[in-house]
Amino acid sequence: MALKPVEQKSALERFVPIVDWLPKYRWGKWLRFDVIAALTVWALLVPEAMAYAGIAGVPPEIGLVTAPLALVGYAIFGSSKQLFVGPSSTVAIISASIVAPLAGGDGDLYLILTVWLAVFTGVLFIGLGLARLGWIAHFMASSVLSGFMVGLAVVIAVGQLDKILGIESEGGNVFEEFASMLSQFSDWDWPTIAVGVVGLALLFILEDKMPRLPGALIVMLLAIGASVAFSFDEMGIHVVGDIPAQLPNLSIPEWPGWDIMSDIVVGALAVVIVAFAESFAAAKNYASEFGYKVDADQEMIALGAANLGAGLSGGFVVDGSLSKTAAGVGAGQKTQMASLFAAALTLLTIVALTWLFEPLPEAVLGAIVVHAVWKLIGFQVFRKLWSIRIIDFWLAAVAFIGVILLGILPGIIIGIVLSLLALIYRASFPEGAELGRIKDDDGTYEYVSIDGSPDAHTLPGVVVYRQTGSLIFANADAFSDSALELLRKRTDPPATLLVIDCEQMADMDVTGAEAMLSLTKELQSADVTVVLARLHGEARVTATNAGVIDRIGSGNVYPTINSVIDALREGKIGPEASGETSE
Repeated sequence: MALKPVEQKSALERFVPIVDWLPKYRWGKWLRFDVIAALTVWALLVPEAMAYAGIAGVPPEIGLVTAPLALVGYAIFGSSKQLFVGPSSTVAIISASIVAPLAGGDGDLYLILTVWLAVFTGVLFIGLGLARLGWIAHFMASSVLSGFMVGLAVVIAVGQLDKILGIESEGGNVFEEFASMLSQFSDWDWPTIAVGVVGLALLFILEDKMPRLPGALIVMLLAIGASVAFSFDEMGIHVVGDIPAQLPNLSIPEWPGWDIMSDIVVGALAVVIVAFAESFAAAKNYASEFGYKVDADQEMIALGAANLGAGLSGGFVVDGSLSKTAAGVGAGQKTQMASLFAAALTLLTIVALTWLFEPLPEAVLGAIVVHAVWKLIGFQVFRKLWSIRIIDFWLAAVAFIGVILLGILPGIIIGIVLSLLALIYRASFPEGAELGRIKDDDGTYEYVSIDGSPDAHTLPGVVVYRQTGSLIFANADAFSDSALELLRKRTDPPATLLVIDCEQMADMDVTGAEAMLSLTKELQSADVTVVLARLHGEARVTATNAGVIDRIGSGNVYPTINSVIDALREGKIGPEASGETSE
């Protein structure tokens, strides 16, 4: 089956993806799934938004006004079909940690700074996206992202257990939260636990037996009905309670002065790091599952639009929500139309439906979140990485441990540092190979790695060495050491010719050129001739400018390895070779 051709899109369609996908929307086939997904996410979003507003240190109604324009902004600009944005516990905690010390107990200033933090986060995101700095995402290795995602799912799940137990956790890392909950064993509320456990069990049963039904929505409505029928609040079971209604009021908040706003800008950078890592990890995870790609630059612009919309609505910072995205996918979401429907439902809730969620038991809300992220707590990913490549297993394991022990932001920093260290390590120790030749059916010779092809054989006195990857400062010494080691191993007869295969050497920096010059000088003084094969591109330009070609001799630069051997057989190769290249 032929590969699908790459779809050509206009600049407007790339920058505003909704212009591309909305005209192609399959109303008859997808509408039902997107509506159900929107209802399911809405059921999570409303009470969660109010809860996370409390974490951010603002009134609960602020959580509701935060969501609609954030959802719309991402739906217009986002490249992920599944990602839901909105208030999250992660960025709510970061928002509070940034704003609280600056506000100094002034409630009005606290709210103003919270809003400005969202606005500046949006502006920074959009600026980074327009500058096409989404490549920063590529510095999180896939294995690191896998460990981060599992750790994040564990953190979210554990963070909901206090709702199911009917207590208040003292916070901290995962183990500290567990310890806090266990220390309050005598305060566990067993009726609340029963409600939460029954809700969680129903969610798993519905998923297993009737996967097409919106399990979270059904369980939520059943819980609300039971709460009303049996007066859960009078039994001491925590419910969501009163929700003030307040429509978004689009406006620019009061400017408190640069003295304090400079700290808010720095804080916005921290939010960008955390929000992008969490959001892009979730978007990339589901894009891979459903067989398409997300654009990192476009994701930055979309998250910027979402945060700008949240801030101008008088709300706090938002990011891609792992739990809500998982819930939407579980309900069959097809496109970002679900986000638009969820935004409309949230506005409707603000206007007329806040009363509906007042009897909802918080334990059921916690159960819905735990169920949504449960499938993401897939420790089998570690077994898979172990079987493929042990170093990637350890990268994932350290990222996972960093998240659950130190928290989200330190976990992300650890992940980025690990990815960069892995990149530097791999660049510093390239997998160079000695090549031998195998005769093809047509009588020509193919040069392949000796380690991977036992039938390949070398020529007496000749070492053919392939440098894998660019020759740069990080691996220049390793390149020279590897070549010299191969030459020293040849004793019967001693090697008198080193052929450096440059086919995979896309680039060469000044340090790499100096290493090749030094190696050539050392070998020429030992009567070993150095020739280059298949030198091309930027590597050739640098080698010429740095004098490598002059030192080796332009006549010792060949288009193929076979042409080197032909020249050797004809007696054309030697220390005195010079003149024009044979290409």
